[in-house]
Amino acid sequence: MKSSENQNELKNFLQDVQFLCAIPGSKKFVKLQLPDYPFDLQLLSQSPLYRQSRKLYLDLGGVFSARVSSTMRSLSAQDLFKDEIEYTPSYAEILWFKDHHFEVVDPLNEIEALSRFNEISLFHEQNHRVIWRLLPPPPTEERDLSRYLNFAESLVVILDLALGDQLGRKSSSIFERIKVIYRSGGQHRWLAESKKVYRQYLFSLLCSTYYVLEMTRPEDILPAIDYVFPGQKKMNRQAVQRSLEISELFTRITNPQWQERFSKQALTKLQKLHQGSEEAPLYLPEDPLDLEEEFTIASRVFDFYGL
Repeated sequence: MKSSENQNELKNFLQDVQFLCAIPGSKKFVKLQLPDYPFDLQLLSQSPLYRQSRKLYLDLGGVFSARVSSTMRSLSAQDLFKDEIEYTPSYAEILWFKDHHFEVVDPLNEIEALSRFNEISLFHEQNHRVIWRLLPPPPTEERDLSRYLNFAESLVVILDLALGDQLGRKSSSIFERIKVIYRSGGQHRWLAESKKVYRQYLFSLLCSTYYVLEMTRPEDILPAIDYVFPGQKKMNRQAVQRSLEISELFTRITNPQWQERFSKQALTKLQKLHQGSEEAPLYLPEDPLDLEEEFTIASRVFDFYGL
């Protein structure tokens, strides 16, 4: 049984790689392509959002460094406020394995190794750096700063979801399995309606994701979203369903622990980024049902990204 399962896992991985390799990459976007980052040109060619994210990051002076980096080192050592992102240049290795897997003694071990060094989405990482600049300055009080950081994270998560929607259900699922994006999409059809309708869906997603990160009880989120956005029950239900798919390990452990360890450093670096800003600090309301100004800020972010 185990041998059969192993064969299926190998077969599925190879099929995913072959599918993504078959996606045409446009020469128009080669200048934005990163050396040896898996399926970067395919993503640049398929998604205007992916392209815009790369352009915005490069425009602020962001750079990339091709260095072998495990998932754990990336999560613990990457500085979310430093405009340099490391990535493992593994595309050539993936392509070699696709054509020579039968020469490898333990193909599943090779797949596991590739995954261990290729689980950080550059799209997600560069969006963090961009969004720090698009938000107003941070508040200084601990709980207010925590809400600010959760709101910023919610915006980054929404961009992950919007990328999945642009790529479509099948392609995004495969890109997600290969670990170059974090979230698949396309299961809800609001993108096909109009820009105005889709943006309303993004607002609902943003609000519900923020509630999840604020650790609101799951059963309370949909009634809260229906209160904030009345008259769109189907859209709200789908948005909440999708926001609740975020990893509970991240919301309950990783995110709170990161804030506990790094919030003081985060405040110092955010204040430096916003030095000289004439905007008032962004204080999110103590009562999450009072979100209002935040959607104006989100609109500004979506405008920059072309959503």
